[in-house]
Amino acid sequence: SSGINAEWPLRPGSQTLAIARHVARKAGLMPSDADDLLLCEMVEQEIMDLRGRLTTTCYDPYKVFLPDAPKSETGKHDFEHLKAAFIKRLNERLPKLEPLFAKGFLLGDKLSYADFLVYEFLDQFKNFSPDSFNGFDNVNTFMEKFEGLKGVKEWQQGETYKAGQNINAPIAVWFKK
Repeated sequence: SSGINAEWPLRPGSQTLAIARHVARKAGLMPSDADDLLLCEMVEQEIMDLRGRLTTTCYDPYKVFLPDAPKSETGKHDFEHLKAAFIKRLNERLPKLEPLFAKGFLLGDKLSYADFLVYEFLDQFKNFSPDSFNGFDNVNTFMEKFEGLKGVKEWQQGETYKAGQNINAPIAVWFKK
């Protein structure tokens, strides 16, 4: 095994999904069944797609990522337009996720790395658009079940979580509330 060392070209933390998968393998949270792994990876990518859309919605690229770039046609980041588009997409995708949590976690009673990722981002989406989650009993039950895991409630009672620092940086147009 070559391992990650000082010669590794990327800085630690720069590939968080790869690190999450590595930790999952070490902790026994990576599915060993090929079909279960495929399901986890598909849901992982769906959630990452939604998270990318939320990031695009919340960060003004002209201020944050490309301060010297040419401005948009209107010369500003249209948060309300992007927010509506994100909520529309979220409302299209939640019905696809709903049946996947009919038995609790993504793989039924067995907790997987994907559950951690899914919960983290569903929690962010629910903060952003609480009404979108109305009527999705399986998704909401999954979230409640996840919140019952050891350490999750304690995390949510901490200052970092309460301040919304787990979602976006203070430079985002939408920080938590």
